[in-house]
Formats: sequence, structure tokens, C-alpha cells
Amino acid sequence: MTIADILTDMSGVWEGTYTVLGADGTLLERFASRQEGRMEGTDWTEKVVYLRDGTEPAVRHYRAIVDGDDVTFVDEEMWGTTSRAGDQAILFTFGWNTRPGERIVEMSMPTEDYRTRLWQHFEDGRLSRLTVIEERRLPGVEPERWYVPATNA
Repeated sequence: MTIADILTDMSGVWEGTYTVLGADGTLLERFASRQEGRMEGTDWTEKVVYLRDGTEPAVRHYRAIVDGDDVTFVDEEMWGTTSRAGDQAILFTFGWNTRPGERIVEMSMPTEDYRTRLWQHFEDGRLSRLTVIEERRLPGVEPERWYVPATNA
């Protein structure tokens, strides 16, 4: 199984909760989210909506080109490297170009309609916080198509 296969299996609409903890385990923040992912051909597209109480939803769109286990992000704001861990899990190391001292390592393990993701946030090489994400896929709900690959146009 390749990363492309895992992403295809993860396609859909997921709703869940982000729980952000300090490096010492102190609860910093908890908020709801909605993630819509779609694998079409070699294009992975993702829309994430962060739903924090008392604020407008924050929306981010991501796109990557996937070739087997090779994933290249098409995003001016972030960089990322993805690796497969066995036949079911993905290890994703990423960061923001405007914050060169920060790195995030995500381990994702989807199983049918339930998945967990764990982010380890590092700042200048030191663990600064953890984000635990627990999500459930909404059966039969299609993700928004915000990007149409040229091969499917």
C-alpha cells in the first residue's frame, strides 16, 4: 500500500476535536474542526475549517501532488515531507515558511471512519506543545471540490 492508497482511503469529510496541550500536559485549547479531503488522480486536496468558540471559522486549503509514496505540496506558505509507516499510518513533518524555527511532526492513523492524529510541535528543536486530533468520517458526505485537476477539467 502506498501513501496514495492511504490518502484515497482517507478521502471524505471528517469532523472532530483538536486538543492542544503544553509540553507539560497542561490543557491550552480545545476546539472543533471539519476536514474535507479528496484524492483525484495524483492530486490530494484538503479543506480544513477550524471552529473556535467566539470567533469566525478559520478556513485553510491545501494541495499536494502524490506519486505513490512521493508527496509534493503546492503551497507558498508551508513546506512538508510525508512518509509511510507500515500499511496504515502516515508520518508528516511540516512547517510554515514564515516560522523557520518551528517544525511539526504529525502521525496519522486512519481506520475506516475513525482516525487520530498527533502533532508534536517543536520550536528551535525543543518540544513546545502537543495537539491531539480525534475525528470521525461523515458517511456518504462528499468533500467540497475547490480545485479541479487539469487532467479532469
